[in-house]
Parts: sequence; structure tokens; C-alpha cells
Amino acid sequence: MIKKITYKAQLTLSTGFDLLSIVPVREISIKEILEYLHIHPNDKFMHKYLLYQLVKLSENELDELIEKAKKKDDLLSLACFYEICICYNKFFNLRKKFNDIDKKILAKHTPLIYIRWSLSENLDTRCFWMDIFAKNKYMHESLPSLNNIKFPIPYDLNSLIEDKKIVHIKDVYSETEGKSFNTGTAVRSIDPKETVNRLLKNPTIQELLLDDEIKLTCSISPYAFIRNWNFRIEVSVGKNNWTLWGILGEYGKGFSEDAARASALMEIVERYSALANFSNNTSIGYKKEFKLIKARYSDLIEKGYHVLDPNKMNLEIPYENQELYWIIAEEVDEMGSHEIYIPAQFAFLISSGNFDEIDIYSQGTSTNGLASGNTIEEAKLTALLEYIERDSEKVSLFSLDRCFLLEAKDPIISNILDAWRKRGVHIYFLDLTTELGIPCYRAFFIHKKGGISRGWGAHLNGKIAINRALCELTCRYFLYGDYSTIPLTDGVQIKKYEELPNYSSGDVNKDLWMLEKLLLMNGFHPIYVNLTKEDLDIPVIRTIVPGLEMLPDLDRYSSFNKRLFKNYLRIVQKES
Repeated sequence: MIKKITYKAQLTLSTGFDLLSIVPVREISIKEILEYLHIHPNDKFMHKYLLYQLVKLSENELDELIEKAKKKDDLLSLACFYEICICYNKFFNLRKKFNDIDKKILAKHTPLIYIRWSLSENLDTRCFWMDIFAKNKYMHESLPSLNNIKFPIPYDLNSLIEDKKIVHIKDVYSETEGKSFNTGTAVRSIDPKETVNRLLKNPTIQELLLDDEIKLTCSISPYAFIRNWNFRIEVSVGKNNWTLWGILGEYGKGFSEDAARASALMEIVERYSALANFSNNTSIGYKKEFKLIKARYSDLIEKGYHVLDPNKMNLEIPYENQELYWIIAEEVDEMGSHEIYIPAQFAFLISSGNFDEIDIYSQGTSTNGLASGNTIEEAKLTALLEYIERDSEKVSLFSLDRCFLLEAKDPIISNILDAWRKRGVHIYFLDLTTELGIPCYRAFFIHKKGGISRGWGAHLNGKIAINRALCELTCRYFLYGDYSTIPLTDGVQIKKYEELPNYSSGDVNKDLWMLEKLLLMNGFHPIYVNLTKEDLDIPVIRTIVPGLEMLPDLDRYSSFNKRLFKNYLRIVQKES
């Protein structure tokens, strides 16, 4: 009988920006997995590993398992088997095997969201629209007109047309003399060279790093590196008692070697800091430790605590007052900062994705709003900008009228664009800037072999935002000397790099003040979790902003978003 499990984290492909999977260090049979889950029913890593094993079965083999579980009235096993049937069309015909079982009961026997998602009243409408939007966003397919939609827009059209009063960043902007370092892809409190030297002297960083940096030749960025590192965490929370180890690689990019190295190293810092060790419901290794409280939202409210309602996060499925683990965070409002309880799942990386509780979103863990900095203010600013970037990406759709080519007098940008254009790489940009006015762009090019490479960037300074998007661009085909891309149709507008909007003061602290003020004036209250670890002593922040989108990807689990439909309406009405 397995009592404590050891997992390993592995990348599905070979570079640091590929998908991460978590599997047991040794292969475990389906029988062993189910025995383990009956004792540890909320081990999400094992649940997902079971799905990975079940999908290898034939329809007849899964059918036999379903029948055996029915005879034993084994609801946990049946819940797992039903999950695989609704997640993979391979087993579509077996869904009828569950017609005589109450799906709401099955949903209570798995921590994953899939069955709860399948019970959504508007599931068909939701799947239709998310498929339409995903094909537009990721494949650049045209959006159907209002006359050619199978399901109606799930909002009153008048409410989408109404213009709510929004405070724009230009109304908050206050120019000042810059005191920080503009690296081209960020505004930093300390010069990148100093950051690199300080990090490489840190004993913890020295223990984490593996081998030398790998120069990346498939990146648009003038300087790009992958830096491999190793980690190990142990978590004992409730019935879940597990160890996870692995080797990861972080991508660093920039306009100088020092900037790219600092970028990669600071990525390692933020990831390491968000990977939390827990024992007896208490974190280990932070400058200020976290004590987990397991409770329902209503329980904490009744005790008079200030608590974040998870449903303010536009989750994929509604939170229904189930028991969760909570931690104390810092919320900013017009009166200053205050303590607030938030679900621990929003704070940590991977660790809180496998506490002894249900998932409240499908990914189980997210890096959105996670940032390190030379100062706590720098970390907060970087985290907020990333959160705004992901929000902008989530609510924006592809339309040619927001695409543009870039012209630049700046020698660095001009040389980058010219060099890749001569190789046959047609780089375009899509303006993702939302109603808040924070410059946000997606850089992209379309491969002749299929697929689209993308990079994103948001910043108060439009030039830095577009530089970040440009440097995020990578392409595997470049490794083999294939630079063939497809140009868009004629008539794409041209924007001048030097004329991009700039609302940055040039000072980290002032920029943070402006950004927080903008959010507050629009009714958004940023929440911070200080993840600074004792051994590193380098500031790391996780931020969430209730009301903005936390999960940037569009898939069938995504929930409706009014701003997304407003953008859809704008595009189809303009094209009609």
C-alpha cells in the first residue's frame, strides 16, 4: 500500500517553455492508482495520472472496468471513468453507461472540475462560443456574423453596447524624472549587470543552477538563454503527503547579455519562491510563513474575517462554498492595505495545486501575476503588468484592423526587424490594449508549415511593451534553418515605434503608484502575496486582481466574459 508518493516534474518537449507534466517516479498500475486514491481521494496529481493511464486503454477494456466498479458501487472509480469519457472523444460511446448514475453524486467523488463543468446548464452554448473564439485567436479564423451563429450571444446586446465610464491611464499619468534603469524590456531599480552578479553569488542560486546557460538560436530576441535548474519540494497537507522533484529550464531574453541573463535568473527566483514546502498545514522557508486554514467561505465570513469570494475571479465553474485551504494576503484599497483571506490555490505554484481539497480551476496552478524584483515595489509592478497582459490577451480577439507592421528609427529595433525580414520572417503586431489604456501587444508570425508563433508584452511604456512581445517570439523551425513565413494580406497599417504611447514615469515606485491608482479608480482592488524566501532574500510577489481575467487561455472550460463578447460585437459590426 502506497502511503507517501514521490512525483517527478517533466517537460513534454525539450525546452523550458513547453508543457509540464507531473507523474509518479515509477509507473503504477491502474489497480494501484485506484487503491491509493481511495485513501487519498484529493490527490489531483494522481487523478490526472490515472486519466493519462486510462486513455491508453481500448473501449472494451474501459467498459470492463466500468462494469466492475458498478457491481461494487465504487463511486470514486466510476467518477474517474466518467471523467475520461467526457474528456476524450475516444470513449464517447461509453458515456451512456452512466445514464443511470446521478452525475452530481459522481462530481463529489473527484477533486477535478471536469464533471462539475459538464453539468453546466449552458454547456452547449459555452462550447460553441469558446470554439469560435479559440479558432479566431489561435488560428486567425474569421468570426461568424450575428446572422450565422448557432447559439445567441449570452448577454443582452444593449448591455454590450453601453459605454461604462472607464478611467484611462492617461487620466492618471504624471510625468516625472526617471530614476530607474530602462533595460529595453523592463524598468528596473538596479542595473542588470549588478543583478546578475548578486544572484550568482547567492548560495541558494548556486545550488539550484545546473550546467551552463544554453544560448537559444530560435529566438527573435538579440540575446536569449535557457538556464536549467533543479528543485525538490515536500508537502504534507491533510491526507496528501508527497514529494516532487524535477529539472526545469527558464527562458531569459533581452537587448544585452546581462539583461537576458538577469531575465532567466529572476525567472528561476520567482518559480523557486512560489514552490512551497508545507508540513502540518504550515509553510517552510518563507520570511513570513503561511498558516493554512481549511474552511468554507461562509465559515470565514461568519467569523468576521475579510475574505475574497472566489466567484469574483470569473472561474471556469462556480465555487459552491466547498471547503478550501485559505491564507492571509494583502489587499489594496482607497484607504491603504488590509489583510484578506484568499484561497491558497491562487498563491503558490504547483504546491497548492495538490492540497487535500477540490480544484477550483482546471489548470490547478498558474504563473500569472508571479514576479520577482530587486525591490518589493519592482516585484509588485512587474506582477501587475503581467496580470494586465494576460487579461488583455484573454479578452482580445484577432482582427486585421488592430494588426500593424512596425517601423523604427531606433537602431536596435530597426536592426531586429530588418534582419529577420531579410530571412523571410514577416513579423506583425496585434494591439491588445484594453479600455484601461495600458499598452499591450502580441507579436506574431505565421509559419508556412502551419502554426503561429506568438509573444506578448504589456507595460506603461508602449515601446517596452512591444519590445517584450518581440523578444518573446521563438520558433522551432529556426533551429533547422527554416525561416519561411506567410505575409498577411495587403493593407495592414504601419505604426511608428517612436510614436507608441508612453505613460511610464521612468521610476519603478511612481509607476506602481499610478498603476494601483488606475485599478482602484476603476473598481479593481489588487491583492498581493509576499513569497520572499528566507534563503534567497529576493523579493517575490504573487498578485491577483479580482475582476480581471486570471486564466489567459481560451478552451472549452473557459467561462463567459462580457468584455470578450463586446470585442466580438465590435469586430462583426465593423465588418458588416
